[in-house]
Amino acid sequence: MALDPFQHRVQLFTGKGGVGKSSVVAAVALAAAEAGHRPLVVELGHRATMETLFEAPAIGYEPTPVGDGVAALNMELDEALTDYIAAQVRVRGVAKRVVANETLRRFFYAAPAVAEVVTLRKLAELAERGEHHPILVDLDATGHARMFLSLPQVFEGLVGPTGPLRALLDATTALLRDRERTALHLVTLPAPLPTRETLEFHAHLAAGPPVGLGYLVVNRVPAPPLGEPESALLPELARREGFAADVALAERALAQHALARRCIDDLGAGIPLPRVELPELGTLRRAPSRAALGALGAALVSQLAEGAA
Repeated sequence: MALDPFQHRVQLFTGKGGVGKSSVVAAVALAAAEAGHRPLVVELGHRATMETLFEAPAIGYEPTPVGDGVAALNMELDEALTDYIAAQVRVRGVAKRVVANETLRRFFYAAPAVAEVVTLRKLAELAERGEHHPILVDLDATGHARMFLSLPQVFEGLVGPTGPLRALLDATTALLRDRERTALHLVTLPAPLPTRETLEFHAHLAAGPPVGLGYLVVNRVPAPPLGEPESALLPELARREGFAADVALAERALAQHALARRCIDDLGAGIPLPRVELPELGTLRRAPSRAALGALGAALVSQLAEGAA
């Protein structure tokens, strides 16, 4: 069944650290802009990956154009806190002084879930503005994302029926539970550890946080190192003098590719979501070019349009 990758206004991306999640988010943003949308990438404040990927100057708290029709913002905790406090006291100058107070600032940073609560509030505000579509959120690794998505359940029994905290909880809960507006996509690699963690995270989601799931991205899928005719020749080459090292290298590459395919099969069996397989972009030591990200985004859109696995 064909899927529209830009249907949901708010799209959350998560995955184990190192799976290339930020590159996937940037690729989807470029594809959305190419399709005529106004995408916004939201990156959490302690990272600045999008500045590198888009070769952009400092990305601030408000949407910043980064080229090719894409905008990005950095979710700075101080700014998000100021926004929230200003909404309560109605005076932004007072809110700034509160956040600037060192004692209170240390409390905010140490208190559990403060960053997640104000982040969700900001996302709800961005979604209500309607200026950007889709809003692509580059979440932290799955462990942090698990707590982020569980916030409504955590606070449900702690918040009274009225008041500003109830209003905040209701707004964020509505955003996460609205399957028409919000979707969570999983990004992983075809390797044993990321595969196992993704399967465990999906099982947690199925039993817990009421967030709508989108699609599964298997990133950096290796191409077959040899075709079938070449593979069939390996036993004969192994018997010839001088080919032992080359045959061993080829067999190792074939074994690694077979392991990747087994991981993909395991993911398909355990996660009943549309699956997209994206190729390797090349070296991991250098950020992918914008052209490479554009090609990656086009591949994702094409697979979803054709009906992902």
